[in-house]
Amino acid sequence: MGATQSKTSPYTLETKRGKLKGIEQTDLDGKPVLQRYLKIPFALPPTNGLRWRRPQPLPQDWSFSTSSAEPGDYTSFGPICPQPIYNHGAALIDNPDNTPEIQNDQSEDCLYLNIWVPAGTPPADGWPVQFHIHGGWLQVGNANQSNDNDPFDLLAHSTPRIIVAPTYRLNLFGFLAGQELQDAESGAPAPGNYGLWDQRAALEWVHENIGLFGGNPSLISVGGLSAGAHSAFLQLYYDTYLADEKQLIKQVYLWSNAMAIQPNATTSQTLTDQWQELCDVTGVGKADESPAQKLDALRNVPAEKLVGAISKLKMHTFRTSTDNDFLSSNFLQTIHDGSFSGLLAEHGVRLILGEVCDEAELYKLVNPPSTREDLLVQLGNYYPKHVVDKLLTLTDVYDIPDENKDGANSEEVKERYRDVFARMVADMQVHASERGLTKCLLAPSNGATKVPEVIRYRISWRAKGLDSRISPKVGVCHAADTPIWWMSGFRAGYDEEDRKKTLEFLKPFGEFLKGKPWIGGVGKGEDGAKRIGRYLDEKGETHEVVEDKLWEKAMRVWDAVAEAQSIT
Repeated sequence: MGATQSKTSPYTLETKRGKLKGIEQTDLDGKPVLQRYLKIPFALPPTNGLRWRRPQPLPQDWSFSTSSAEPGDYTSFGPICPQPIYNHGAALIDNPDNTPEIQNDQSEDCLYLNIWVPAGTPPADGWPVQFHIHGGWLQVGNANQSNDNDPFDLLAHSTPRIIVAPTYRLNLFGFLAGQELQDAESGAPAPGNYGLWDQRAALEWVHENIGLFGGNPSLISVGGLSAGAHSAFLQLYYDTYLADEKQLIKQVYLWSNAMAIQPNATTSQTLTDQWQELCDVTGVGKADESPAQKLDALRNVPAEKLVGAISKLKMHTFRTSTDNDFLSSNFLQTIHDGSFSGLLAEHGVRLILGEVCDEAELYKLVNPPSTREDLLVQLGNYYPKHVVDKLLTLTDVYDIPDENKDGANSEEVKERYRDVFARMVADMQVHASERGLTKCLLAPSNGATKVPEVIRYRISWRAKGLDSRISPKVGVCHAADTPIWWMSGFRAGYDEEDRKKTLEFLKPFGEFLKGKPWIGGVGKGEDGAKRIGRYLDEKGETHEVVEDKLWEKAMRVWDAVAEAQSIT
């Protein structure tokens, strides 16, 4: 799925901050489509003593050029954050068209941006900017540095926009937290959420510098898929409570993710236990050593050894935490009580959010449980214990095995545990969370009538050409819409009819990025929240404003989880 329908040549851009040597891509007839600039630093490398510290800004006099005033070389992708390998790749069919996949080096020196700029003269106010945060459970991923995220065909055939994709710290490098870490860094800012701070630093860099590339800093849409959408929503939340002059976000798109829980507190026992387990597995720190001594020792452990330790951890997933700095302890309450909705409306923020029809199928492939004990462990890597306990009471929603009645070792029971886990995660990450969020935004419990514009979508179409890339067994699973959003399906078997269906579905999204009104609309109140504004059905036909058949079941889960967190 590489950009095989293009030619490349060197391209130099001159700016007041120096010269950049990038690459221009043209179609096969030689018509310029885009210029691409890769591995642009937005912060100092978070290495050595900066491991597990917030990103530090570049020097004020930093230049794109080299010290000799020659253009800096921005023609090759930079390294990505060190990361483990997970089994979700089992959904992929290996290299069906013999296109060489991009090989990404891994390094803690990973805080870079990749920028794609449309060819041609920008409009008077600049190109709209799509700031895309990559997904991958916050554990893995890259900044559009893979063939299926290559935006060449998107910029060749759809609405012109600058695309910016930042790398950020992942897994334990980006989201390690715990009381001992806080004690070790006494006097420093709240620990944890380093990956979120990386994203914010990248966004601030883009707001300050995107004009050098012909972009409009007042028209930045922030979004992502899966963990990228999770991150984008938290970026929006953080941005919303800043002083007016510091707010940067006016538009957000959430592909297959929203949030239904308040993350564990940075000082919670759960995260302290995770910290201690990491110390134990890596052989770092004696019982009588201080937290600062343990942290110094952990900072000296090679990145490769830390990555290798992840698979040995019972608590192997590192996630966002409530630090009362980036994420406040009343985060979820302000969503439910309508105050967050009111602020979004006041600031004129617009949101798009939605899902694919078979979200759960991919979750069956990543750390699937086969027993009740495994189920508790794997769910505990996502959610606090009180939320997990509540999910297990929803016997009218989930077919949870009864080991006393059904046995514990049969293949049928093992499969049911995998299915329950996948469905719970799909509901919590996507189906229930995005519906609950939509209700809170469009029908706030405080009765406010001024609400933000929210559009929901749903994708149930599996293009025939997708069979050459993603196994038909997983249907339209989580992330199977990637070839649609980036139009990478255009070079992976999509025929002319598939291409027309893709373009028809995406048309309003391009207008959204330009700040234009959405075609149609679902309205306000709960009636509006229950409607899907853009539906791509099984046949590939696009529909405007359809009723949501999954609403009641999803709200059953949303309400139960809210009750578990004492949210009224």
